[in-house]
Amino acid sequence: MTTFRLPEQTQAALLSRAIPADQPLAAWPLDAPDGTTDTLRETCLDITRRLREKEGWLVVDTRLADLDDAQLCSAAWNLFTVLCRPVPQYRTGELMYPVEVSGAPTLASSHYSSSSRTGGFHTDGTLLDTAPDVAMLAGLSAADEGGETVLVDVDGLVAALAEKAPKHLAALGKAHPFHSGDSADDPVMLHRILTRTGNRTQVRYLRRYIEQGHRAQGRAVDGELAAALDAWDELIAQPVRQEPVLIGRGQVLLWDNFRFVHGRTPFTERLHRRRLRRGYGLLRAA
Repeated sequence: MTTFRLPEQTQAALLSRAIPADQPLAAWPLDAPDGTTDTLRETCLDITRRLREKEGWLVVDTRLADLDDAQLCSAAWNLFTVLCRPVPQYRTGELMYPVEVSGAPTLASSHYSSSSRTGGFHTDGTLLDTAPDVAMLAGLSAADEGGETVLVDVDGLVAALAEKAPKHLAALGKAHPFHSGDSADDPVMLHRILTRTGNRTQVRYLRRYIEQGHRAQGRAVDGELAAALDAWDELIAQPVRQEPVLIGRGQVLLWDNFRFVHGRTPFTERLHRRRLRRGYGLLRAA
């Protein structure tokens, strides 16, 4: 696992702004804290290079696991706002969002975040006008068993399809309808699953949204696309391509949302719940 330990000199800056525990989810601050130091800025530039030019993901160890939940969330958010400009995760404006099992999800579109379901590899913000460059999961507690976030590098998937079935790449490179399926009033978005930009391939993917997008338009997924999606999912399911990451308390997982699809492993909660906090952002230094 790629772990990046924050320098001790950054801790005061991470704690320079306290965000109340009852802060509305749509009202978390967008700007970096006033207490941001040159050391923290330089650290975030290093993280940006790792996300853009190297591994594409990393676990940041804040070394603040002994703090209470509100302090940990504030520290994670302060780090995130130096690194990124936060963007809403839903059309209702939520910026910081709890990822934990709940009997009553607060949003119709957040069933996955509030459930223990697994699988469903996807990119985040698929239905947003502006999908995030970076996704963040900040750890408050892990489940008794399982609950790893699983990352799959799209570059490897594209290389495998280019070698074995280039026709599938062509199908995935066309614009397809995406729809949440939650309400007929929700818009149908047209996106390419794979987009080549310079020397990078960017991905937007959630198969259920693609199938529901076709249904919303009154048509079925054609055979060409269905075969490409099947091949894509078969590659994602190969364990050798998966990077499982268990996010511990005080750790922050960051990844390039356009380079990785992600899911999670099954988990069991007995004495300990799986509690994470999620953010979406656009890199300030891309």
